[in-house]
Amino acid sequence: MTAAYVINAIHQMTGISEGDLASILEKFESKTIKKNTSLLSDGDTAREIYLILSGCIRLFYIKDGADISAYFFTEGMFAGAYDSFVSQQPSRHSIETVEECKLLVINYKEFQKLYVTFPVMNELVRKVIEERFVSLHQLFTSQILDSPEERYLNLQKHRPDLLQRIPQHQIATFLGVTPESLSRIRNRVAKK
Repeated sequence: MTAAYVINAIHQMTGISEGDLASILEKFESKTIKKNTSLLSDGDTAREIYLILSGCIRLFYIKDGADISAYFFTEGMFAGAYDSFVSQQPSRHSIETVEECKLLVINYKEFQKLYVTFPVMNELVRKVIEERFVSLHQLFTSQILDSPEERYLNLQKHRPDLLQRIPQHQIATFLGVTPESLSRIRNRVAKK
């Protein structure tokens, strides 16, 4: 995925002019981050937001020593610990790269300057937040109403790439099951 592709996708989503969007993205720093690199540890404050050009980032929690995957960010998505980034308070979750990632990165101070320099940033951020809200609401609802097999089928339907890209133990915790249960679910689904 190229910066031009990201610019076009965001332009179509928001209506922000390509010129303004290009100027906004110039404020981001381009970085390549190795696979399995920690970007934020629980208890630290998020100082950056990431726009993913390629790769996958995982947001997860540690509870009673267990690692629980909460969300996977992939190409074209803004990733980060938004609650910590916005409040500048310590995060309760951690973030790491699952694959090598090519990212556009911006820190909190520069991000705040964009609101002043480019008032259209409000529309961009609102659209990103709306999309994330809908996605997280669907995930939350699925955790309450759907069986583990239904959650797996939803993942297979809506984000099939994750099943190939993410280690199975991380997919299992994301679905709220053990790796052994995930294996049984996959076998049942394959037989249908």
